[in-house]
Formats: sequence, C-alpha cells, structure tokens
Amino acid sequence: MQKRLISIFCLLLLMQFTVFARKSHKSHGGRKSHKTHKTAKAKHIHQELPSISLSDIVGPDNVWGIDVSHYQSDINWAELDREKPNFMFIKASEGLTFQDVKYMENYSEAKKLGIVVGSYHFFSYDSSGKEQATNFLSVAQHKNGDLLPVLDAEFRKKMPEKSLVTTELTNFVNAIYEKLGHYPIIYCNYAYYKLYLEEHMPPKCKLWIVDYKAKPSCEWTFWQKTDRFKLAGIRGHVDLNIFNGTVLNLQNYLYKNPTD
Repeated sequence: MQKRLISIFCLLLLMQFTVFARKSHKSHGGRKSHKTHKTAKAKHIHQELPSISLSDIVGPDNVWGIDVSHYQSDINWAELDREKPNFMFIKASEGLTFQDVKYMENYSEAKKLGIVVGSYHFFSYDSSGKEQATNFLSVAQHKNGDLLPVLDAEFRKKMPEKSLVTTELTNFVNAIYEKLGHYPIIYCNYAYYKLYLEEHMPPKCKLWIVDYKAKPSCEWTFWQKTDRFKLAGIRGHVDLNIFNGTVLNLQNYLYKNPTD
C-alpha cells in the first residue's frame, strides 16, 4: 500500500512538472519568436534601404543637408567640418512643453562652422497648435540668414478627426506668421499632404517631403531622401535632405526680420 502511494505521488509530481514545462516553453518561446520576427523585419527593411555616404550624392547640382536632434547625441563638429552640409535643420521643440536638450548646442556649433541652420517643431495632437507655437517660439532661434522655421507633421497610430488636425495645424502656422512675419515650411509625407494640407494650408507654406523610395511627385522645396546617411562626425545614421534648387536659390528661404 505504501509503495502504491509513493508511486501515485511521484506520478502527480511528474504530471505537474510536465504542465509547468509546457507553459514555460509557450511563454518564453512566443516572446522569442515575436522578437526574432521583428528583428528580421527590421533587417529586411535596412537591406532594402542601404546606407549611403557623401560620395553617393556629391555633384554640382546637389545642395544637401541633414536634420539633427538629441537622438544624434554628441556630434563631433571638427569631424563634421570635413564633410560639411550646405544646411542643417535642428529640432527645437515638441508638443506643448518639450524642448530638445541639444538644441542650443547644435544651433551654436553649426553656426560656427558656417552651416545655414533652421529650427523645427515636432507637432503633437494632444495640445492646441497655438500653444505649441508658443513653446517653439520660446526656444527656437530665428536670426537673419537662418532658414525659415519648420513644422514637422506626421501620422501617428490613432489620428484625431480630420477637421481637428487641419484646425490645429492652421493655428500653429498662423501663430508663427503673426510672430515672425514668415510662413513655416511643413515637413510631412505625400499622403499626409494630400489628406490634411493640400486644401487647407496657405500656398506660401513650402513643403519638405519625406519619401525614401522616389523623388516626390508634388511640388517640393526640400526632400528627405533617406534616414540611412553616413556622415563624418555623427555616430550611426542621420537623415539626408536634398534642396530643390541651387545654393543661390536657397537664399529665398532664409529668415529676415521684418522690422530690419
């Protein structure tokens, strides 16, 4: 009888261990498979969009630049001077209160190298356009000879109603114009432009279109060609932007204080 009880007890322990092992395998195995799938997908995207360097774009007609933020961390400005861009857009702010911690350093160092600089604001749908413009204007520098300010407007996973989006974008644009006397450049992709901007934005708002597959089919002033650009002085990759014109034409998109 005692041997039988011991056998039953051992059998129960074995059954519990088997159930636990199956659960454990399903849980950890599922997360691992999902992670592996995401990694493979990311690698596949990067294989389709190879890194490019300055030698791939140098030409007499190419006026090019980059855009940077705190994500680029510490830039080696002495190194960057060896492959100096024609222009640089620098993130100043985002949403209602965020101000980029690297903004003033990036702005000052780029100016020292003689790079034409501009400042941009990343738009949020969680606060009004007018309030966001106030945040942007409180930190962004706009000196004569700088590029016009930029409104970075992008899709997010769950977008508000179209009427709300267009209203708040318009409020931001108007607040910038009232303060600076210039309309901002708007950064977006073509689908965003067609949905929210084509019928609602002032024609004086020039476009900075992002398209990693082909040259934009709409009228554009700047084109973000890739986010896989390798440049001296910057770790990792940075966005590459092409200007639709000559260095002389770039003068048409510089800020000028209306009171001067």
